[in-house]
Amino acid sequence: MVEDNFLKSIRDKKVNLTEQQVLERFYDRFRWPKFYPWGQPSVEAIKEDGTKHQDFFLKDNYIDSNKCIETYLEGYTLILSNIGGFCKDTLEIQWMISDFFKTNVNCNFYFGNGKKSVSFDKHSHEYSVLVKNIYGNSEWVIDKQQINLHNQDCVWFNKGVEHQVLRIDSNKLSMTCNIGIE
Repeated sequence: MVEDNFLKSIRDKKVNLTEQQVLERFYDRFRWPKFYPWGQPSVEAIKEDGTKHQDFFLKDNYIDSNKCIETYLEGYTLILSNIGGFCKDTLEIQWMISDFFKTNVNCNFYFGNGKKSVSFDKHSHEYSVLVKNIYGNSEWVIDKQQINLHNQDCVWFNKGVEHQVLRIDSNKLSMTCNIGIE
């Protein structure tokens, strides 16, 4: 388990992003290739059945900004990968976590409104995870315990711990930091 003081320092580091600011970043379409050079998708949508799709990319393999925004507004949760440098606040959090653990940290946004999809079914990872809920409210089950995350809250779970977002009560942006994955 991670130290309470460290979690508090991440919680206290405010990320000042709004829904509109995130949506506007999609217009920087060359920031969002279908896949980064190392093979990771830049943006995916979670379907109601828990599968992922990238139906909002053009033939040039860069995002169709309007179609991606429409997918979000329709109610599909989007996964924005490799967002440590999305803004100064997210970059500082990525650095804080990387410095603390002395390892690589991959940060993603989960950006949704809960109308059609929320998250994946209960699952676990082969790496530990720190989640910072930037805004909005969500209900989770982590290791059979139900918790609610609100603005700027943080939660930690070790590798192998089952978790799932059950419900999103309002528009939500969370930053998921995967610790030590290559």
